[in-house]
This record gives sequence, structure tokens and C-alpha cells, in this order.
Amino acid sequence: MVTLRCTRKLLKFLDIKPVEKPSPPTGKLGNWYANLVPTDGGDLIIFVNEKSLVTVAIPSWGADDIEEFFRSRVINLFRMLDISDDNIFREISHYQEIQYTKTDSMSLIGSMNDIAWNYQFIAERGIQNGSLSLMEAEFQLSNMPSIARKLFPADKARDLVEN
Repeated sequence: MVTLRCTRKLLKFLDIKPVEKPSPPTGKLGNWYANLVPTDGGDLIIFVNEKSLVTVAIPSWGADDIEEFFRSRVINLFRMLDISDDNIFREISHYQEIQYTKTDSMSLIGSMNDIAWNYQFIAERGIQNGSLSLMEAEFQLSNMPSIARKLFPADKARDLVEN
């Protein structure tokens, strides 16, 4: 079980009624926060892990299959971070049941807003350079240090998933 803690804007976009009392997460990474973010390359739904701050994104046009896209992007990111397939699939097995609720951490919303700004910047730069890649953005942002949390998201995710 994993919960996507969505901003009001994303809940409205997805037309989902949030669960009032979500079940606790069962995976090592805990829950994810999600938001709808406009970029020059098109609107994105970004996901930020609450414990590690690793991030994945999907184009907003994929909202009808949000859960499948989300799981696929997490698997892809974990492979880029050199997490073993056994550990990846052990963690992803907890993502088969996904519930949606409201955000509940102002600190995490602040981190998510910083990450959203970076996605916007990367999209703008990618359009100017003629190379726009979500995979590259996810990898780059997951390897940027979080000053507020004093951690590198990729390192924290690897540590949590592999131990």
C-alpha cells in the first residue's frame, strides 16, 4: 500500500475524492507527494518521495493511467540509480494498491515546490537545446542535494530500498 498525497490542484485535475484516513504505507520508502506542474514542454504530474525526495514525473496526458505510469517511472529511476531488480520489485510490490489523499506536510510541499521549479527550468532549457527528456530530469533532480534535509535523494532512496 502506498498513498499519493496530492495537492488540491491535482486532486481536482484527476477528479478524485481523497481518502480521509489513509492506511499507513507498507513499503520502505513510505508515501509520495504529487502535484500538477505547468512547464514549457507541457504540464507534468510530479511525484516526490516523502522520505528520500527522489522524484519522477509523467506528462499530464497520462493521467488516465497514472498508477501504471507512476510505477513504471519509479522502476526506471531505481534502475538508473543502480538499485538491484530484486530490491526494486520488492518495493514496487507495495505500489499495487494506491490510495489518494491530501497533502499534510508544509515542509514537503516546500521541497516539492523547489523540485517543481527545477522541472520547469529543465524543460525550458531542454526546449532551447532541442533535447527534452523526463528520464534525464528525474535522474538529475534525484542527484541534486537537498539543503533543507541535508541529503542526496538518490543516496537516501538507495539506502532505504536496499537495507
